[in-house]
Formats: sequence, C-alpha cells, structure tokens
Amino acid sequence: MKQTDDSKLLSGILAAAVTALFFAVCLAVPAVSSRILSRGNLNLITYGGGVILFCLIYLLCRRLSASKELLFLQNKMLQRIFALLFLAGSSLFLGVSFLMEGNLTGGVTYKYVWHNLPFWLVILVIAAGLILFFKLWGFRRTALPKAAYVLYYACLTVLIGYTFYTPNVFGRYDVADTAHGHAYFNSVYNVYHGCAYTETTTSIYGHYGLFYKLPLKILGGNFTDFILLTACAGALCFLCSFLALHIMTGNSMVRILGCLAMTFPILSMRGGYYWQLWPHRILFASLMTLFAAFCIRFGKMNKITWAVGYLISLLGVVWNTESGLFCAAAWAGLCLLEYFAGDKRHPLRLMKTVFLQLAGILFSFFGAYAIVNLYNILQDSTVNSLREFLFPLMSSSYMTDLLRLDLPLYPAAYMMVLLLFLTGTGWGISHMKWCTSSRDKNGCPPLPLFGFFLSVLSLGQITYFINRPAYHNLDICHIPAVILMCILADLGLPLLYARLSGKEHSASFGQVVKKSFSILSLCILTVLCAGTVIQYSYNADIKKNYHNLGEFQEFANTIAAEIPPHTYGFGVSVAEVYSLLGWSTNCYTLDFTDLSVRPQTADYIIEDLKEKDVDAVFTGQATIEKMESFAPQAAQWFLEHFTLNKEYEFGGSAFRYYIRK
Repeated sequence: MKQTDDSKLLSGILAAAVTALFFAVCLAVPAVSSRILSRGNLNLITYGGGVILFCLIYLLCRRLSASKELLFLQNKMLQRIFALLFLAGSSLFLGVSFLMEGNLTGGVTYKYVWHNLPFWLVILVIAAGLILFFKLWGFRRTALPKAAYVLYYACLTVLIGYTFYTPNVFGRYDVADTAHGHAYFNSVYNVYHGCAYTETTTSIYGHYGLFYKLPLKILGGNFTDFILLTACAGALCFLCSFLALHIMTGNSMVRILGCLAMTFPILSMRGGYYWQLWPHRILFASLMTLFAAFCIRFGKMNKITWAVGYLISLLGVVWNTESGLFCAAAWAGLCLLEYFAGDKRHPLRLMKTVFLQLAGILFSFFGAYAIVNLYNILQDSTVNSLREFLFPLMSSSYMTDLLRLDLPLYPAAYMMVLLLFLTGTGWGISHMKWCTSSRDKNGCPPLPLFGFFLSVLSLGQITYFINRPAYHNLDICHIPAVILMCILADLGLPLLYARLSGKEHSASFGQVVKKSFSILSLCILTVLCAGTVIQYSYNADIKKNYHNLGEFQEFANTIAAEIPPHTYGFGVSVAEVYSLLGWSTNCYTLDFTDLSVRPQTADYIIEDLKEKDVDAVFTGQATIEKMESFAPQAAQWFLEHFTLNKEYEFGGSAFRYYIRK
C-alpha cells in the first residue's frame, strides 16, 4: 500500500468534515439561511456551494500533503479506533435515520413490515442475518458460470418489466398515481396526434413524446400500449445497470447482492410507477452509465466514443432536458479527468480538451433544441424559444416556490448518499497528476475513473431531490449509489479475506479505511436485498388491481355507450380513456395536472370551446376543481355555459359529462 493512499483518505475525511459544517451553518443558522434565501433557492445554493467547497478543500489538502510522510496514521491503535468509530457511527446514523424515515414528506413507511415491528426486533433480526450471511460466505472470491449471470439478470429484468406494466392506473389504493400518469401520457397523446410543441401543448417533463410516436403508431396508440413501452424502458434501465455493475466488479457475490439491491425501490417500495423518476429521469443516466463502464473497462476512450457519448447525451436532452444535460456534464468531466490524470499535458492541449468538451455539451443541448424545432416545422408550427424549450426550468414557481421543500437536518439517507458520491468524486480527483507525487504514467485506473464519472452524474441528478426532498425522490440516485457501494465492497474484500485467513501481517491506514467501507457497504447491500425479498409480496398483491384490464375496458365501454363518440374532452385521465376507445379528445393542451404551473391552459380551452361552438364536454378527475383553484375566471365561464348531465366514478376518479345550457 502506497503512503500516498493514506494522504488521499485523510484529505477526503477533512474535506467531508468541512463540507458537513458548511451545510449545517447554511441550513440551520437563521441569519445565514435567510440571507441565502434572499438570493434564490436555499437548498440548491447550499448544495452547489457544498460540492464546490469539498472539491477545493480536497485539492488543497492533497496538494499540501502529496509528498509528506504521515507516519502517525500507521499507529495501530489509531487505526483500530478509526475503524470502530466509523462502523459504530455509521450504524448509529443508519439506525436513527431509519427511525426518522417516516418524517419525510411523501413517505409511505407505514406499509413496510419492518416499520410495523418493534425496533429492537428489527435490529436483532438484521444483526443475526448479517452474521449468518458473512459466516456462511466467509468473504471468499466466488466464481459463477456465464450462463448463471445471464439467467439471473434476465429473470430480474423480466420481473422489473412486469412490475412496471400496470395498465390500469386507476388503482383503489393510495399508491395509485393517475395525476402524474396523465401528465406523461397527455404529452405523448398530443405528439401521437401530430401536435407541435407550443406554449399550450408543450410537455412539462421533456420531449419524450417524440420517442413514443413511431412505436405507438405501430402498436395502435392506446394507453395500454404506452404503458407497455414505458415498462420496457424501465426494464432497460435496470438491465443497463446490471451490466455496468458486472463490468466494473469481479466478485460474484457482490454482483448478486448489488443487482438485487438495485431493484429495491421497484420490487419493494411500490406496485407500479413513480412517474417523475422511473423510468423517466433514470433511463439515459443508466444508458450513459453502461456506455461509460464499457469504454473505461475495455480502454475504448477515443474520438469515436467521445462523439457517441455526446450523441447519447443529445438524445437524453430530447427525452428530459435536465438528465440529458447531466449526462453531457458527466461525460465532459470524465474526459477532463482522463486528461489531467495523463502524462501528456500542455497548455495548447488543455485548451483543445476544454474546447472539445464545451463543444460537446453545446452540441448535446442545441442538437436537441434543433430536433424539437425541426419536428415543429414539419408540423407547420413555429420555432420554440429557448425559454419555451426549457419549460418549466425557467419558471420561478417550479424551482423556488411550488415544489421546494426544506432539506431535513436530522439524520437522513441523503446525507450518506451525498458522502458516497463526494467520496467517488475525490477518488477520481486524487489521480490528477498535479495533486500527487506519483510517477505513474498510466493515467487514472479504471475504477476511480468510473467512480468519478458515476459520482459527477449522480451529483447532478440528485439536484431533483435537493430541490424537493420528498421521500421517493432520492430514488433518482439509488442505482448509482448501489453500484458505487458494490465497487467499494469489492475493493475491500481481498483485504478482509486476508485478515480473516490470517495472511495479513500489517495494515496501513488506507487498508483499514477500505475494509471499513467494504463492511459497511456489504451490510447495506444485504439489508436492501432482504427488504426486497420480504416486501415484494405486498406489492405483488397490490398489482392484482392494476392488471385488471377487463375492469378498465368495461368502464371505457360504458362511456362509449352513453356519450357521443369524439365528444370534446379535457382534464385528468380523459386522454387515457379515449385512447382505449380510439377516440380523439379534440383538445390538445398541457396536462391538467400541471395547471398550477401554466394556468393559461384553461383560458386556451375556453377560447377553443367558443371557437368550435361545442355542445357537450367530457371532463376528467377533479378537472373543474383545478380550474376553480388556478383559473377561477375560466371555471366561472364554463359553469355559466355548461350544466352537469352525468357523472361516472371509476377507481376513485370522478368523470363528468356536461351539456351546453
């Protein structure tokens, strides 16, 4: 073990401590937090400042200690104390965050079996399971045939796809999410019918409708086809992640544990989609992760893969602007780290490298912008402005008002997730030539290079949670967090095995840290796997209702029998029902779920009703109530000119049929 490894780890510990103090001051000291609030989003400003501070402190510490002998770190007693404090402190932190889990906004912990048992019993069962598991396994480096991996990954992928496939979203449980389901399908429905992206028909989550258009034309275009395609996209996310983990780790048990732990949010936490994340904000991050893993592991970082990386990012920006840009930024970070860790450095070469990465990011963004506007032109519509293309990211209500929540200051999972990704970032930075005295001319090794890429991508993705720290939003970084934990566990396993087999004669501080991280990572992975297995039966029971297509079709047939075909329709879930009948709503607007973000949508509908001289209207779930809340004048006009004729109830959703007075 090189002496410089101790310096790297000590620098990381100091940088993490300073960053934690910075977060505490910004979020907990009223005078500071109020001053930041006056400048903008408290959560995001604090988070951005914290990440930058960590990198600067780490670089400074590395530079100062790169060539120094830190002999005090070789003290055996100090090493034992550190390992004990690290593992005990981590266990205490995880235990408290477990108890406080239900305090997060949007939590559904009441349904988890481990929250319905006494805490002492949960701890006892987890401890017994971990001891038994590690005793049986013995930290050995196991080997499995390739066919076993193929079968394992295939089974998990199919199971994930089946879990995602929930075509009857009108569930009679509190986990049903017709509102967000409508937001997604409505934008796809608009594009399917040839609508351009305009101020009144744009999508609030991206331009993914362009990806769905051709497949839906082939399949038929109804809501169940949309769910099938989305389920396939969700399964693809996990398959890419399984393969990336397989490429970057070597221990079979770590691969098995890691893949099962990845599935925890889908198989254990819910019976269907959490629309804002799965698979929407996860898809291109997963594709990019697999591509980066392949390029790094097999030494394929060249001009061709450089271009392919930014092309994937371009498609990611079309799919979802935020996650696509994070993919481009992470790819640029990977290319820059490879340069700074290399031996061929020159001012002109640096300028060329930076220019190419900036050009790649701009290509990703403006290429996506051009594709969307080319589609608009082909639909005989106007070109979107940049502000419209970025909608709703430029909206103040979206970033600082409507969707922002305070970050919890009590022990919470996001704190350890941030620490994990900062560790990956520091791991990559530590291989830059100008902050180390190493004479190695081979550049940055594959694992820290990949860990850096994965961490930069995830630190971008996690801003979605930072802005709105609701319970399930941390899912956005679940997969990369598991992959990074698996890499850390795999690194420490040989050291643990040497320790247990009595072959270890001496250990450096760096080895102690690696073993500690490995034990902690293995414990977390094992608990996640156990949770997936235990809780899956609950979600399997929920899905019985979501797969009842006969019930959904029967409701649609009732509508078809009692109102005229192609009746003018708008509101939550109307497009879903109409698509099943092959009807047109004759109304293509922004989804009603997000009426609060753009209330002008209601005014557009009223003008459309007047222009088309509509005699009857079919509205969806809580549609008029939303109009009354966010567009009261439009609601007043509608109620003055239309009267309720019939009302239908399905799965807790109320649909109404109005006729002109």
